[in-house]
Amino acid sequence: MRKYSILWASLAVLVLGGCGTKHFTLSEPKMITLKTPKLKFADTGYLRTDGDGVELELFTAGVAVEKIRIDGEVCVSAGCMNEEKFVREYLYPDYPVDTMRNVLLGRDIFGGKGKEEMCDGRLFQFVRDDEMDIIYRRGKGEIYFKDRLNGIIVRINDLDENQSR
Repeated sequence: MRKYSILWASLAVLVLGGCGTKHFTLSEPKMITLKTPKLKFADTGYLRTDGDGVELELFTAGVAVEKIRIDGEVCVSAGCMNEEKFVREYLYPDYPVDTMRNVLLGRDIFGGKGKEEMCDGRLFQFVRDDEMDIIYRRGKGEIYFKDRLNGIIVRINDLDENQSR
């Protein structure tokens, strides 16, 4: 009888444990540059997405050095936190809560404020006030976010695009 209890417990652990890992539908190699108050990085990585979930895995010399996962909460090597705390600590306190998620997914930031579409299909947003001076562009294999006043840069390029330059 004890043998069956151990078997059922092992089976339950395998079934329930397998549900804890998120499987992303899209995984693309990228050239990534991050410059924030707590992150400094420039090398290759993978951008993985699935709906609103996104993961950025960063590599240096082929070794994974950091993973940023946003899916309900934000998890980094230092631990997990809600998106508001992440934006406050890793970006800038006056940014909207979903700023990093939207940048990584190539979506509008700040509710589409200052959005312009260029004739080549790329999208630009300019957000300027006393606290920030942001240029954000996306399209043609690139995501580029720069806040000149706060010294924040997020740049993600397709590896193919970067190699042809």
